[in-house]
Amino acid sequence: MADHPNKIAFAQGVEYIFKSWTALNLAVEQDWGGVESGEKRDWMMGVIVDYFGSNGKRLDIDDIEAILEQIMTDEFHILLEDDSAYLVAKHLVEMYHQCVRGDFSEVDRLRQKYQSRTPVAASTRQQANDDDDDSSSGEDNDDDMDMDEDDNEPRSRPEPEIDDDGFQTVSYKRK
Repeated sequence: MADHPNKIAFAQGVEYIFKSWTALNLAVEQDWGGVESGEKRDWMMGVIVDYFGSNGKRLDIDDIEAILEQIMTDEFHILLEDDSAYLVAKHLVEMYHQCVRGDFSEVDRLRQKYQSRTPVAASTRQQANDDDDDSSSGEDNDDDMDMDEDDNEPRSRPEPEIDDDGFQTVSYKRK
């Protein structure tokens, strides 16, 4: 039997919310939950959709926040201190109530926002590349490329000083 359109829309909305949640994105991108971090995020989305499906009339934002914090702590080793779990839980509850009424406007808004966004990692890399491009004005400045040839030669280290007891004396470079 096919899922109800309201449930499908809610599940899509959950996906958009979770994939836009900065803390969860960092955890997945940085593999804080291990190499299967992406699968853990997908599992988390399923848990939330199922929870809403079984507790629809008894939803409490604080309970959902606690579930989100528990999963983030257990699966991704993150202690959320920015109230983002509360904000995500509140957003999920509001969207759920809209979807139950057949109003998918929030899901559509999230879809458009998600599709039009630039991934954080890609935009950061692009900014780094742009900064590199700005620093080179196209002129050949050989001054930047000239290095002292002495830097390429290995530096000789002074012989260690061993005292009468067999300990090495450590000396610091002074400027």
